[in-house]
Amino acid sequence: MEAARVTMADFVGLFDLDDTLVRRRETFGRWAAEFADDHGVPLEWLLKTDLAYSSRRVEFFELAKAAFGLKPPVSELHAQYRRRMPELVEPDPQVCATLARLRAAGWRLGVVTNGMVDNQTNKLHRAGLYDLVDTVVISDAVEIRKPDARIFRHAITSLGAEPGPHVVMVGDSLESDIAGAQRAGLTTVWVSHGRPLPDVEARPHHIIQTVTEAAAVLMEMKTG
Repeated sequence: MEAARVTMADFVGLFDLDDTLVRRRETFGRWAAEFADDHGVPLEWLLKTDLAYSSRRVEFFELAKAAFGLKPPVSELHAQYRRRMPELVEPDPQVCATLARLRAAGWRLGVVTNGMVDNQTNKLHRAGLYDLVDTVVISDAVEIRKPDARIFRHAITSLGAEPGPHVVMVGDSLESDIAGAQRAGLTTVWVSHGRPLPDVEARPHHIIQTVTEAAAVLMEMKTG
């Protein structure tokens, strides 16, 4: 029996959000500058501590409150952060054009991101990306976090597709995006931001410097 032929309708592109589709580090820098002015916390401390607590925001603000005697409660500081961060996201026309090009070529697109629903959804709207993808899967909504392979499978199922090499995950984290997607059986594209590839077990199938290069890689898969 002849093997089933993969058609263009089967091609799916999944994208990470923070530091892939949106410049999360730059956005955090703008938020941190405001927070430093408002609360007298050293900007350097905020930027350095963020690296260790990027997925532990409540602990981040607990530490800041204890270290600098901040008066507002942690819950208020966290709520302000979640409200303000999406407002500081700046749309990138080249990223929007990348997704638009892929969609025009028939790719079904999705976002797979860790985070809170309101925060991540607002970032997508602010960046002008929400209407350029066909599904958005947020860890807070599905109670599964990357790198768990199930979150990628959830996104693929929501698009009516099946896992396979014709489904691509594009992201900047070698563990959350690349290793997780490979465990789900996907092709992976690592957004390096100019970083050298370390000696890790999960080796990405493709390496690009910025997400805007993803369209060329994915379109080559279509014709390859």
